Amino acid sequence: MTLDAFSQSMELSVEAPGTVDVFNRIRFHFFRDIEPIRSQCESLSIHQEQPAIAEVPGGLVHDLQPSFIHHNDALVGVYDNDNQAVGASVRVRGDPAERGAGKKETRFDGVVQDGRAAYYLGASALHYGHFLLETLCRAWAWEQYGGGTVPVLQHAPVRDFARAMYALVPGLAEQIEVVAAPTRFANITVPFPGFMIDHAAYTEFKAMCMRMAGRVLPRSTPMTEQPLFLSRAGLPDLAKRSLLGTRRLEEFLERHGFLVIRPETLPVSEQIALFNRHKWIVAQQGSACHTRLFSCRPTNLLMLTKKRLNANYILCDQLSEGTAHYGNVCWRPELGTSARPGFNEPVVLDEEKFLGLLKSFDLVRANATIDGPPPDLASYKRTWIEMAKAAITKDTATRSRLLRDIEVVSASLDK
Repeated sequence: MTLDAFSQSMELSVEAPGTVDVFNRIRFHFFRDIEPIRSQCESLSIHQEQPAIAEVPGGLVHDLQPSFIHHNDALVGVYDNDNQAVGASVRVRGDPAERGAGKKETRFDGVVQDGRAAYYLGASALHYGHFLLETLCRAWAWEQYGGGTVPVLQHAPVRDFARAMYALVPGLAEQIEVVAAPTRFANITVPFPGFMIDHAAYTEFKAMCMRMAGRVLPRSTPMTEQPLFLSRAGLPDLAKRSLLGTRRLEEFLERHGFLVIRPETLPVSEQIALFNRHKWIVAQQGSACHTRLFSCRPTNLLMLTKKRLNANYILCDQLSEGTAHYGNVCWRPELGTSARPGFNEPVVLDEEKFLGLLKSFDLVRANATIDGPPPDLASYKRTWIEMAKAAITKDTATRSRLLRDIEVVSASLDK
């Protein structure tokens, strides 16, 4: 079967007012059934108009943990002077139209009165990808509407990478305050998020990311033909989306001229620069791919995925110039375990398909091969057991199922 037999482009008609049809710049490889992906993507949209902004006189920002105060399962951050939830402050996941009316909240004790005006940045996120898509996405209005206000965040701490990102928005990083108690301000400016998980994104957010990139890039940064590989080999052994044999893959790609980097080891500015220097970027699905939002030039991204895709990657790619390729080349051996184990299981790479993609894009020589044997099934099972045991302590609801599955996989190792 040829490579083209399993490669399809996505051409969708996006007719909602204020949206842009850019889905024809995505290609899917080795997905036997494209219809589920098409259905998933048809609800996504890219908006060119500016997101809304709410001004909330006497607004309150709370300090409660996300698990304690929700609005239809979405975190609410700001309440008006009557303690009514402010819709614009909700952490948006999915279609906002599906949320009900906000409810009044009565559990705020020890409220601090602050006579200043505030700009609501949202809730701190400890994870890089969640920070970009659910927190930084509210900073799009700061340069135009933030003057004379204090930018506020909920839920410390603010990670170093987040402060480095905020430092690329003029006047923002040095003024940020984290709300330590329910605080009522004279007024709160609440920008609607520029990115809505699994639903939509605004070009205004992308424009902010490009301005941020412009502040760290040399004026005439040349583009290089050298392909870039974003490796996850340096992450903890039990990290999500663990790909067995990644170090072996690093060695192969380096021998064939790739620049192999581990994003978590680099300053934010250097990560942004890499996405503006390399025409081709290859990466396993992960939050490092979201740095493409800061690319000011057309780039090509080849993402190594399983058959299930996360719509947020597609939204990020639609905000960016160039073509995105999704290769269904990662898979999980059948172990006789639960259909929903309760953690992100490790995957292995289909090396034949992966090499076929690299060769079709002229990223490696036509006779290239990956040296040495790939990880065997026993290695996979041992890694799976480690990850499953670690997940037990994190999600007790799946404890019984995980213990049963661990027993099944352990027994198969002994045969």
